[in-house]
Order: sequence, then C-alpha cells, then structure tokens
Amino acid sequence: MKKIALLLLIVTFAFVSCTDNFAVNTAFVKYGHKKGVTSITVPGFVVRLAAKIGDLEDEERELLRSIDKVKVLSVEDSYLNEEINLHAEFYQNMNKHGQYEELLNVQDDDESVTIFGKMGEDNETIKEMIVLVGGDDNALIYLKGRFKASMLDKHIDFSDPGDFLSFDF
Repeated sequence: MKKIALLLLIVTFAFVSCTDNFAVNTAFVKYGHKKGVTSITVPGFVVRLAAKIGDLEDEERELLRSIDKVKVLSVEDSYLNEEINLHAEFYQNMNKHGQYEELLNVQDDDESVTIFGKMGEDNETIKEMIVLVGGDDNALIYLKGRFKASMLDKHIDFSDPGDFLSFDF
C-alpha cells in the first residue's frame, strides 16, 4: 500500500511540475544548461519568505506574496547572444494553444520584447506572465501566481521605451 501511495504522489508531482508553458519548458531544457546562460527557478514559498523578511513596502510585500513560481533564463555570454534570439525562436510557440494574451510588444531595431499573460476567470487577475526578450540581449522570465495587473502598474516604469522593464523595487 505504501508503494502505491508513493507512486501516486510521484505521478501527481510530475503532472503538477509540468504545468508550465510548453515553450518555457522547451527553452529551459534547450538553453538552461549551456555555458554562459543563467537559469534560475524559485518556488513560491521562497518568494513569500523573502516577502516576510525583506525590507519592503506593503504594496511590494503584497506583490511578492501573490507569486507562486519564478523562472528566469538569461543569456550572459556575448557570443551566444549573437548566435541565438530567444524571441524569434519561441514567440510563435508561446501562444500555441491560445492560452496567453499578448499584453505588450515592443520592437526596437534588433531588440524584441513581448509580455504574454494568462488571465484569471475574473479577467482582472493574471495567473501567469511571460516576458520574452530577444536580440542583443536574450532572456525569458516566467511568473506564476495570482496578482492583479494594478499591482504591476505601480512598479513598472513604461516612460522610457528603451528601459521600460526597470522594475521599481
């Protein structure tokens, strides 16, 4: 009986851990272990712990408490950045099944940035958000949780298109 319970637990964990976007998982598998690429996955309990112990304002603390998972893939190597373009490679697959809305798309010379969102049932809550950057710099940021778009508006500076992803934390 213990073996069956353990097997069910493992299978359940496997299904839950694979619920992320297919394109996000593909990018992490393909590039996550390459030299010159930084790959980070932070579970929600660690983010919420940081919200408790960090010197933050109430709004910042609320935003961090609403995050269940953070995954970041960043290409640091300049030669590898010239060879790949994460945006061009994964843009089409990001919304393959129509689950994500394109919330923002910025094209500037050789730089492309798109933010995708998966909205909650109330259409005011974002369940998942993906930031896809390609060109001279390549990055992919995946956030899973339940946060209101109004929380993000207060912390993202859209005034400078060249540096609009400068989070104000």
